[in-house]
Amino acid sequence: MSRWTRTSDLGGAPTERATERWDYRHGERALSCDVEVTIGKPFDVLSLKGASLDSVRDYAAFLRATAARLYGAGAPMREQKTCPICGDAATAEDAVRIFGQSYARCAACGHGFVRHQPTPEALDAVFSDSEAHSAVYVDHKSIEARLAQIIAPKAEWLLGHYRRRHDRDPASALDVGAGGGHFVAGLRRRGIAAAGYERSRSSRGFAAEAFGIDLRQSSFLDDAPEPTDLVTMWGLLEYVPEPRRFLEKARRCLMPESGLLVVEVPRLDCFGTAIQRETPETVARHMDPTSHMNAFTDASLATALVETGFRPIAVWYFGMDFYEFLVQAALRLGNDGVLSQLADLIPPMQASVDHGRQCDDLVMAALPA
Repeated sequence: MSRWTRTSDLGGAPTERATERWDYRHGERALSCDVEVTIGKPFDVLSLKGASLDSVRDYAAFLRATAARLYGAGAPMREQKTCPICGDAATAEDAVRIFGQSYARCAACGHGFVRHQPTPEALDAVFSDSEAHSAVYVDHKSIEARLAQIIAPKAEWLLGHYRRRHDRDPASALDVGAGGGHFVAGLRRRGIAAAGYERSRSSRGFAAEAFGIDLRQSSFLDDAPEPTDLVTMWGLLEYVPEPRRFLEKARRCLMPESGLLVVEVPRLDCFGTAIQRETPETVARHMDPTSHMNAFTDASLATALVETGFRPIAVWYFGMDFYEFLVQAALRLGNDGVLSQLADLIPPMQASVDHGRQCDDLVMAALPA
């Protein structure tokens, strides 16, 4: 069984930057990593999401109907018998149930995954052709807000870590699961030769129209892309039944002496999951069994990276948990004004959640080992 331990400063006021020692043991194998920790990300969520709950209601209803179709009687299914990260078979059911579907928790690495899943073909068909699933990435009105509030901070974070290790910016980059092409566009604005893969037809169309970027429709796993300095996967691994295959492929794509991988995933153990555990029929993000087959822990993502040939060097914790709390409270109370009236509480409350590491988002950077 694999095991991670973390050594960090116990006392003092919360800080946005720290360095920790992460130690990994798996049988006779031992590894120690110095990991740079970043806490929190300023984000005006209402500038992108808005204060109206109509779209949340509509999208939650769409996801509920999609779940009924994907998991209904006669739908093609597959059973995930072992943890897709560490291979352990000793799992506990019902870490959380959303739309009647259970996420199991691995007893070894804590990873959460949907035990009885639609087939990869069924998932790909729904996601590739669904404009609703990609709607958040193809909103023309929010292009500049998304570039400024989401893309720019992520680009600067990863470029800072890249420069500290390689004394330069990456010359080339590959974004896998590129959505509407925003991150590819953000890197190109910084002079980096970036390309991307995206399965969603509407997202590829948006990228071409909004940014003049032709995202690759072909399978990243089946392609033979050119060697690159940087591979990013922003919100990809939760979608795929076999996340380690994508990490293994990324390892083969990266330049051995100048490569960096950056991965963003949803966290299973967070305030947002606790909220959605109590409101499982009105979920519109995060724990969504119509597309998110995986929910990670710090240990499960670090294990996946180490076991596919990487060494974690940096981690970033932030999220939208308090926004999620207000949304679900407003829906339960039938009072749309809750969100706008309490919006000023989102930044300080989310900062507290982030510092307590109960946030719903995790970004990890890793070097080829």
